[in-house]
Amino acid sequence: MLQALGRRFAATGVPGSRTFMASAAHEYQSRLTQHYHNTLRDDIMILQYTPPAMRARQEEMNAERAKASKEASTDWEPNPNRQHKSKHVRPKVPVCSPQNTPFVKKVTVHIRCREALQNKNHLLSALMALQVITGHRAQLIRARSDVATWKLRKGMPMAAKVELEGDDMFEFLDKLIEVVLPRMKEYSGLRMSSGDGNGNFTLGFDTSVIGLFPEMEMVYDMFPLITGFSVNINTTAVRNRDGRLLLSGLGLPFTHARKPLTDELALD
Repeated sequence: MLQALGRRFAATGVPGSRTFMASAAHEYQSRLTQHYHNTLRDDIMILQYTPPAMRARQEEMNAERAKASKEASTDWEPNPNRQHKSKHVRPKVPVCSPQNTPFVKKVTVHIRCREALQNKNHLLSALMALQVITGHRAQLIRARSDVATWKLRKGMPMAAKVELEGDDMFEFLDKLIEVVLPRMKEYSGLRMSSGDGNGNFTLGFDTSVIGLFPEMEMVYDMFPLITGFSVNINTTAVRNRDGRLLLSGLGLPFTHARKPLTDELALD
């Protein structure tokens, strides 16, 4: 009788049978991922909102400036025998919406090892250090051309990198912002003038910082060579201002350039 009841429950899919499933399993999301989707994205969209009238006025002013610069350049004739470089055209700032809110697209952790020019085995320390702090196998970077002054030949291994995306990227940023940066003695943050103009930022660290990662504390003495590293943060923002707004919301500090005090202010 008990066996018949068991077969009946298994066929109907009631709780207690192996075929019962309350809901689909949710995918894991890091803390920064949840913070971005639940809070930060809406805040950035509100801060970037521009009224339609003001946006139309800005477009008219930009059109007038472009027309004036074009008229001023008509008097100048380029030399046909000289090759002129074309100016980089920045993308147009899109209208703020939930679909085009700035987002961190990729983070690249890079280590360039000068000692690898004399002995390529020194690059093993950089490869293992990247694997320890990121949890991913590092990619080897080889030289693309010959440089006689550095005794560098094409194809020689000289650096290593790891590209992070998704939750692994946010976990690394969370660890860098919440654990590593506060443990640095003299670090006030990125400068407001930093950035490549398109919303991408690069952070450079010396040899003493890589030992501040929790994964490196136990195995730090096992590395024969410790080198500095750089972190390149690639975002979908089209301006540095939007990228700074995104990174500051994630917890990365930014600092203004302080002007030196004059004699009068110093006496006061």
